[in-house]
Amino acid sequence: MSYKNGVLIFMIFCALFVKLNGEFSDCGSKMGKVDSISVTNCDADDDKCILRRNSNVTIQIQFTPQKDIKELKAIVHGVIMNAPIPFPLPNGNGCVDSGVTCPLTSGTSYNYFTTLPVLKEYPPVSVDVKFELKDENDEDITCSMIPSKIK
Repeated sequence: MSYKNGVLIFMIFCALFVKLNGEFSDCGSKMGKVDSISVTNCDADDDKCILRRNSNVTIQIQFTPQKDIKELKAIVHGVIMNAPIPFPLPNGNGCVDSGVTCPLTSGTSYNYFTTLPVLKEYPPVSVDVKFELKDENDEDITCSMIPSKIK
């Protein structure tokens, strides 16, 4: 992997760890509704969530699917200068160790969560985190953009 690709991947990784209570935007939720997003180490009054290096951060998404769901997958991209860069999660299976048990029932509220480290090696950079929860057909249940800054 080149240095440039490595830097982009860890920027995405860092940008994932935020705390937002309403400062996110919907980026194409099709099969569900985001009720709230909470990510640690972020002041809801800031324009961007501050991600502190050398710490662990937990993201929680409360959502309600609008159809029955058999499988849940978490997909994350860091969006830098309008370019989405995939970030592989340690556990992309949203039905395991995430607070959610599959199958999901339409109209029922669920709380998905994941915890990841923000490494001290990550550079200070602004990035939008695109966090998607997808179903077994790879359709977006929810899609949220979280404005972030690594410090």
